[in-house]
Amino acid sequence: MANEIEVKQDAQLMESVLLQGDLSKLNPSQRVNYYQKVCQSIGLNPLTRPFDYINLNGKLTLYAKKDAADQLRNLHGVSIDDVDIIETATQFIVKVKGHNKDGRTDVEVGVVNKTDMQGNLANAQMKAVTKGKRRLTLSLCGLGWLDETEVQTIPDARPVAVDTETGEIVDAEKKTNPVKEPEDQTPDEERPYEPAVFRQRFNTLTNVLQKKYKELKVTDVDRKVLAAAIDGVFNGDKLLRYEFTKWLTGTASTKDLNPYHVKALMTVMEIKSFDDAPNDFSLTEIRSAHSEALREMGQEEFPFDAPPAQ
Repeated sequence: MANEIEVKQDAQLMESVLLQGDLSKLNPSQRVNYYQKVCQSIGLNPLTRPFDYINLNGKLTLYAKKDAADQLRNLHGVSIDDVDIIETATQFIVKVKGHNKDGRTDVEVGVVNKTDMQGNLANAQMKAVTKGKRRLTLSLCGLGWLDETEVQTIPDARPVAVDTETGEIVDAEKKTNPVKEPEDQTPDEERPYEPAVFRQRFNTLTNVLQKKYKELKVTDVDRKVLAAAIDGVFNGDKLLRYEFTKWLTGTASTKDLNPYHVKALMTVMEIKSFDDAPNDFSLTEIRSAHSEALREMGQEEFPFDAPPAQ
C-alpha cells in the first residue's frame, strides 16, 4: 500500500513538473529517468548527452546540443536544400531551406551579430549558418527545443551543470571547462589559456588520447574539417595556420599531423564537421599561440593579438 502511494505521489509530481516545465522540482533519480525517457521518445542515445540543462526564467529545463541535432538529422533524413546568406552592417542573417525524408519542407533563420566570435567575421558567418541549420533540423523534427546556439544569445539564460548519471545538480563553480581535463592536471586555470599553458594542456590531452586509444584513426575529412576551422580563426590565411600548427605540434600541415594531434585539436576547438564553428576560448588561444610563435621567430608584427608579455 505504501509503495502504491509513493508511486502515485511520484506520478503526480512528474505531471506537475512537466506542466510547469521546471525540472528542478524533480529529485536526482527522477531527473535521470526523465532525461532517459526524453531521449528514448525521440530516438536519441542518452550516452552522447544530446541535451544539457539551463535555468531560464527561474525554471530548470533542457536545451538541445549539437549531438541532438546531428542524430535527429540522421534519423529523420533532414537535407539542406538552400542556404541564403545576407550581410548587413551589423549582422549575418542566414535563411536555410530544407526537407526531411517524408518530403516535409521548412525554412528557418539564423542571425548572428558581427561582434560575436570576438569580431571574427568568418566565424560569425559560420555560426549563423550553423544556427540556421540546427533550427531547421529541430523544426522539421517537430521539436520546440532551444538549441545551444540560441541559448548563448539569451541574456537571462544560465547553463546549469547536472550529472546525467546521478541527476545531481552540480555547483556551477565545479563545472569543468569545455576541454575535458585529466584528473592530475594542475594548476586549475580558467580558459582561455596563455600560450605556454595552452601547449602544455594540448600535450597532456594528446598523451591521454594515446593511452586511451592504442590505434586512433582519423579520416581525410577530419583533417579537412580541422584545416578549415583553423583557417577560419585566421580569416582564411593558410600561412598563419601552418605557423600555428608548426609551433604547437612540430608539423605544419594538417595532412601530416599524427591522428592524436588531429583529435586533440578538434576536441579543444569542439568541432566535428564543417558545420561547427570553433568555441570562443579556442579562438583566443589559437591566435595568442600564433603570436607567441611569431615572437619566438623574432618577428615584431602580429596579425591579431599583441605578443604575450615576456
